[in-house]
Amino acid sequence: MDYLMNCWYMAGWSDDVPGSQLVARTFLDQPVVMFRRSDGTPAALLDRCPHRVVPLSRGIHLGNAVQCAYHGLRFDGSGACIQNPHGAIPPAARVKSFPMADAHGILWIWMGDEPPVEEAIPDLSHIQALPALAQSKGTMPSACSYLLIIDNVADLSHVEYLHASTLGGGAFIGSRPRVAGSENDTVVTITQLSEAVAAPPVYDRFLATPGVKVDLMNRVTWMAPGVLKLDISVVPVGEAPESGLRTFNAHIVTPCTATTSHYWYWLGRDYRPEDADLTRLRQALMTDVFHVEDKPILEAQQALLGTTDLYAAHPVLMGTDGGPTRIRRSLGRLMSAASDNRVSSAQ
Repeated sequence: MDYLMNCWYMAGWSDDVPGSQLVARTFLDQPVVMFRRSDGTPAALLDRCPHRVVPLSRGIHLGNAVQCAYHGLRFDGSGACIQNPHGAIPPAARVKSFPMADAHGILWIWMGDEPPVEEAIPDLSHIQALPALAQSKGTMPSACSYLLIIDNVADLSHVEYLHASTLGGGAFIGSRPRVAGSENDTVVTITQLSEAVAAPPVYDRFLATPGVKVDLMNRVTWMAPGVLKLDISVVPVGEAPESGLRTFNAHIVTPCTATTSHYWYWLGRDYRPEDADLTRLRQALMTDVFHVEDKPILEAQQALLGTTDLYAAHPVLMGTDGGPTRIRRSLGRLMSAASDNRVSSAQ
């Protein structure tokens, strides 16, 4: 499978890589070992010793370096071999390294060969800025393509059916999403406004007057390649979106392989921000939604597709598919442009 390479992918939460451990993960079909240098900055290497092709993650973390468990060769965060206990360091004793960044409580990794662009790190500071008690996070490894997860978040018309008993209530039926994209194809926004509808039960109980009709706004913002912000506003009919119940969420996916993915979610809200019980309730509900309802469907979908891409299977498209289709087309153009650049550079 081809991937967009010269961009930032989420590698984990910041606390997934503590200072004393080596953490092994696969990103974009490549095995990677992550660790922290003595100053706390993250580092990532190809998880493969160039000597006998043993995973470096089975070795020892020593300050700014990783020591291979097999023969003791030691590599620093740049991938250079800095110690060979058996003699001179061979010139070819080097491991590929991957730039990393630690921003907004997230570890980001740059898998491509071009210099990393720090300004391109997705900005999720608006969620991090919420009170700590109004936030929660989760992780859901998934046996499906990252594209299927993006499709799922970008098309919320499934809520009334797949999530009928947890999130449904009729608000997602009858309104067509509006889709817009940036000129450079790196951002797609999908906005769906449902006017004068019954609030989903998960929100209705927290309205000043439960049972009143509401305007429900959902806005999904995809940022290439795998970040989706989901902002929701629920207000009594006619009131300004910022005056009601608002949640700010992020769904972030990174390909592990062509048919498996790392999936992280971050939930936040600006109502009852000091209510820890509400945070636990919301975390439990959404964890159930993702793990019990979304995950089995997406993995069953992948099992039927095998290694075939969804759109290569010629699915019947409907009006609700505008968002996912626009994202896939934007991602396709970005990948085509990257391929053209590689060809031009090689000539």
